[in-house]
This record gives sequence, structure tokens and C-alpha cells, in this order.
Amino acid sequence: MARGHAVDSWFSELVGGGDEVFLVEMGELLRLEGIRRAGPDPGYSAIQRRSGDVKSYRSIWISDLHLGTHRFQAEVLLDFLRHHEAENLFLVGDIVDGWNRGPGWFWSAAQTAVAAEFRAWMRHGTRLTLIPGNHDVSAELAEDLLGLTFAEPELIYRTAEGRRMLVIHGHQFDRALAAGRWWQSGQAYAMAQRINDWYGRDWDERCQRPRSFSAYFRYRLKRAVQYLTDFDDRAIFEAVRERKADGIICGHIHRPEQRLIGPVWYINDGDWVESRTALVEKWDGSLQLLRWDPAGYETEDNVMRTGIVS
Repeated sequence: MARGHAVDSWFSELVGGGDEVFLVEMGELLRLEGIRRAGPDPGYSAIQRRSGDVKSYRSIWISDLHLGTHRFQAEVLLDFLRHHEAENLFLVGDIVDGWNRGPGWFWSAAQTAVAAEFRAWMRHGTRLTLIPGNHDVSAELAEDLLGLTFAEPELIYRTAEGRRMLVIHGHQFDRALAAGRWWQSGQAYAMAQRINDWYGRDWDERCQRPRSFSAYFRYRLKRAVQYLTDFDDRAIFEAVRERKADGIICGHIHRPEQRLIGPVWYINDGDWVESRTALVEKWDGSLQLLRWDPAGYETEDNVMRTGIVS
């Protein structure tokens, strides 16, 4: 049974209406009555098909690889890339981690293979677009390692069913970055990585104990980190509305998600440090989040499908 709930008051003020605006929740999907839809984009070029067990999509979005760090799950992404193809592959920021240059720099054979796979996609006809994030501090480094140049920090993508989506890394909406830059030094970033390593160690056995202190502490720490790295919904809504778009596709916070902010579709494609997720557009224009497990098992979460919005 669909449930209605009121939109935040700031949204009602922005749309200039005194009446309450209600969202309707349908399972994992949200829809807003009256969201506009444009006509479909007429054409696209065919890519050179690969052989084998490969799924084909119109477009794929991935972000937050953090090449140059040991946290990047290069082997898993390599496996994902070898099982998929698309006309467009968008690298939505924090691809090569320039913040980690120096003593902490890490490069493996698997990361070299990922870079080679990107080049193979281009040889097969895929258009690769690298949208820089806040960790992509060196265009020269990205070109040397990946053979890619930085695109503009944002672009508008039109889906096959006509939706206009703002594609941007997302650090522009980060409350922590907006609050100050004191922690963006190399030393602060190295300390943050050490905390992340400590936090991510194998505490599973201890956390399974009923009411364990470690489980409680880990939960509170996670909630604090999520708050500090979360987005400002109002800023997202205003940015999308200013560009006359229907939604936003971004990364940055390492948390795959799909939801509505008022009438605006917010879709975060996740990361390849923890989530191992990508956003894909099927040939009919529907968008889905995919999670790729090391064993190659793929799970899908519907985001937007033709006919969902009435």
C-alpha cells in the first residue's frame, strides 16, 4: 500500500506553493505526481560487440575508485568491466586519488589492468568521460595513468526516455567541504585513511555479540561519518532546478542511493572502495543500481523505469 508523506518545508517554499506537497512511496521506488517527461533522444551510435557473457547497456556510471590507494577494489572492478559494455562510460570523480601522492601512494598490477581495460573499452567504441572530483587534483596524472583528460566538472545527460540528468561528482554539495578545508592536507588525509583502516578491520566476530560495545561504537562512528560527509538536499534541489534538469547522478559520499528530493531524482552510484556499485541505463531508458560481488553475482535495484511516473 502506497504511503504519503509531506516534503520538507523548505521545498514548499522553493516551489512557491502554500499547499503541502506529498510524495508517494512504492516499495523501493518513489514517484512524485506531475513530474515532467520530455521526448526521447532520437539516436545513438552502435558499439562494437564483445564476445562471451557480457551485458550491454546504453550508459554506465561509476565513481570513487581512488586509484593510487590500497582501498580500491581493483580486482572486483576489473571483473565488472569484463562482464559489461556500454556506449558511454562515465567516471564520475575521485578516480585517481591525487591526495594520496607521496609515501602513501599504492599501485598494483590489478590497478594497471583496470587502466588497460578502460583503454580497451575505448578501442571497442565506448565514449569515456572523466568528470573530476575533489581527489582528482592532477589532470596530468589522469592522462599519464589512464590516457584520459578531464571533462567539464558537470554535464547534462539525456536518457533514452528523455530525462535530463545533471552528472556531477557531488563534492560541491558536501557540508564538510563547505565548512572548511583544514582537514584536506596530506597529513590529515593520511590520518583519515589510518582511521578508516582501523574502523574496517575484522570486527565482525566481536560485533556479533549481543549488545557488544564494539558494535555500538562502530555504529555511532559510522553515523557520525555519514553526517559529516552527507549532502545538503536544498543545494542539490536548487542546482538541478537551476539547470532545468529532472535529476542528478553523482558519487562522492560512497553510499549508493536513490530517492526523490521534491520532484528531483537523486541517484548516487556508490563507490569501488566499499559498495562495489554502478548505475546503468538500459536501452529502454530505465536506470538501475547494480552491486557486483567478488564472485560475479550481480544484484539490481530499480531506480527509474518507463511507466513508473504517471
